[in-house]
Amino acid sequence: MMLSILYKKIFEEKWPSELGGVLLALLNILLFLHSGPIATTNAVIADWGRWIYNVALLNLQSPVHFLQTSRYFPQSIMYIGLMLGVFLSALFAKQFSLKREKIGGYIQGFIGGALMGIGSFLAGACILGGLFSDIMGLSLSGFVMMAGLLTGAYIGGKFVMWQINRQADNLFRPDSRQITTASKDPVVKKNWRGIQPKIAIVGALLMLAIVSVDKLTGTGFPSAALLSGILFGIVFQRSAFCFAAAFREIFITKTTRMMRSLTISLIIGAAGFSIIMAAGLRPAEVYVFHTSGRFLFGSLIFGFGMTITGG
Repeated sequence: MMLSILYKKIFEEKWPSELGGVLLALLNILLFLHSGPIATTNAVIADWGRWIYNVALLNLQSPVHFLQTSRYFPQSIMYIGLMLGVFLSALFAKQFSLKREKIGGYIQGFIGGALMGIGSFLAGACILGGLFSDIMGLSLSGFVMMAGLLTGAYIGGKFVMWQINRQADNLFRPDSRQITTASKDPVVKKNWRGIQPKIAIVGALLMLAIVSVDKLTGTGFPSAALLSGILFGIVFQRSAFCFAAAFREIFITKTTRMMRSLTISLIIGAAGFSIIMAAGLRPAEVYVFHTSGRFLFGSLIFGFGMTITGG
């Protein structure tokens, strides 16, 4: 009975977003002390782009060689771990399901995602590295990205509100003859819900085996990056912590809880980074980057894209 209650508290009930912000800050502090904080996805994309071009296309090798070459990209492994953490956490919570969207939603999501990619390229950073870790490192670039994201989210919020008002007008027009039909999405069976934690346990044991083999044999696999990514993913999923919501909800729903949680996280992270650098454990300028108008413009585009795409 006690184990059941504990399981429900940890894996099924939503964690407060403030707790999520605190845990994310502490994880990033530990990661900064170990090797470097969670950073931009641009380096990950560049790594895989070079790998595909140089290894897969020009120098055909066996699949084993492909894996040996690609697995040493720590940032790639970290983001793979992040996705695995979200997936495993959703399975433990019995919340994993596939949802369908209308064609317009897919198109808008694609456009928003493309704008996020363009903005990230122009800024040279994504929201995790350019905002989260940069502000913790007290780099001016992080605060510039904050300004750009707020501006982009404001414009995107206006666009989303226009969409909502337009849909409401169409729905309540006197000549409207819309008929609501039952959802065609299949209902997830209870037995599928019940088996999800078992799948998660198998996945967690597999991750543990990978890390254990690495530690015993010294393969050089970036197991620390994998584990930290998994932990980040679990916290994101359990607390529903969302950077896009922190900016979007200010202008759409006029709520500030997610932004407050993000602010708490940034303050704790900045304090932790400062202590580490003041103690001489990491150079003071190690995570300070230059900024420019291009960085601000890229952040604005990124903020607009993440707002209209909903994430």
